[in-house]
Formats: sequence, C-alpha cells, structure tokens
Amino acid sequence: MKTKKSRRKFLKSAAALSSLPFMPAEFNPTENKSSKTTVSMEQPVIKSDRSIIGNYGIWATGNLNDPPALSFRNPKWTDLKSWQQKAKEKAVELVAAPTVDGKKPKVSIKAEYEYDGLVIEELEWQLPYGRPTEAILLKPAGATGPLPAVLGLHDHGGQKYFGKRKITRTSDQVHPTIIAHQEESYTGKAWANELAKQGYVVLVHDTFTFGSRRVMYQDISGINSGPCAVDDKSDENPEDPENIVIYNKWAAEHEHIMAKS
Repeated sequence: MKTKKSRRKFLKSAAALSSLPFMPAEFNPTENKSSKTTVSMEQPVIKSDRSIIGNYGIWATGNLNDPPALSFRNPKWTDLKSWQQKAKEKAVELVAAPTVDGKKPKVSIKAEYEYDGLVIEELEWQLPYGRPTEAILLKPAGATGPLPAVLGLHDHGGQKYFGKRKITRTSDQVHPTIIAHQEESYTGKAWANELAKQGYVVLVHDTFTFGSRRVMYQDISGINSGPCAVDDKSDENPEDPENIVIYNKWAAEHEHIMAKS
C-alpha cells in the first residue's frame, strides 16, 4: 500500500539528500571523529558512482564551484552595492527579456472589477512569439500609495491547460478542475488572493506553454509525431473537464518535444 508523504516531509528529506550528492564509495559515517553525532551503521551509504543522472553525476558536480562566483557567500564580495550591481547585470543578461521592435510589450487592461475585497485587473500583452499572454493582477481594494509587489508563479501540477487560474480566484464561479486542484495542492485556497489580502500587489501570468500560452492542437495539425499526433483531437469546447484531462495527458507527452527543441 502506498502512503502519501506530506509536502513538508518530502522537502525535508530531499534537502537532506541534496546536501550529500556524492559520498566516497568506502565512506563510513562512524569514522568521522570530528562529528558529535553518531550515525547508525544501518543507514544506506550513497556511493560516489550513484547519481540521479547516472554516471554523469561526478562530472556534473565537478563543474560546480561552491560558493558560486556571484554568490554573496563568496569572500571576494565585501561591498553589498558592488555585488548587487554585478549580480543584476548578470541576471538581466541571462533573463534576455523579449522586446517588440526594441520596445517592451504593451500591456492592455481587458477588464477591471472588485471581488472578495480585492481589485482585480485582467491583463494581456503580446510577446514576439506565440499567442497573447494573459495575466491577473490583484491588489487590496481601497489601498492608496505604493504597495510591495510579488510575481506569483503558478505550479506545474500536471495541469498544462490551466496556468494563472490555478492559484487565483476571480469570482464565485470556479471551474471544477480548479476547485479540485486547489483542494489537493493549497488546502482549498487561491494563494495569490490570500497574499494580496495581506497588502500586496500580486501579478500572476500564464507561464510558457500553460493556459493562454499552451500549444494548441491546431498548431501542429497534420504533423505525424507518434503519441503527440492530434488528428483525432479538437480545440473546440476546451473547458469541458473530459477534454481538459485529454489535453493534459497529450501535453505531458508533448512537453518532452518542447524541452528538447
């Protein structure tokens, strides 16, 4: 019988393992005389040739520097401002924010209303590729002056049909799939809303290949791609729960193609 681990227990055990990615093959935990903790000999030994990425593990960890060059833990950084400047420059370089004709995408407000003590704006912008990105901005109703802001990133959860809707709520009419997802993952709450109620402005957008940015069947119609063939599928009536299950199953297969591409 399978048992379901709590998220907290899973993260705790994962963190413990990640702190010891590789141990020498002959490592004996009880021989560490500098340690004040006695480790049971019954614990399994993680050998140096074992890794989640096979025998590429030693090579991968050998390419890591600790602390990394731009970590503030690195002793070469003694001045906070100079470190912030260099770190920001590298972050901007790697993010490679897309522009349209050299300009930032124009944001349109499609709707604005109040719900459950929050002002909600439905936003949209067009990147240089794909369909328009849809987003939701939430802030406390009646708030004045600047507020701290949070970029709310929705989960994967095996639900590629949905994006921003997985962590938000904009009316009492909620899709049953979203209700089930929030019950399973967030104790029934839309956490972006809960955060906004605490005095934050929260922006939640559909991330790449989720929600409004998902790959539509029509986009690859006629392409023979094995389990990702779509000749028997249609983009019509996409909100039907049965069609959502079918889409998510298809998207799980297509995700590998997208990642490798």
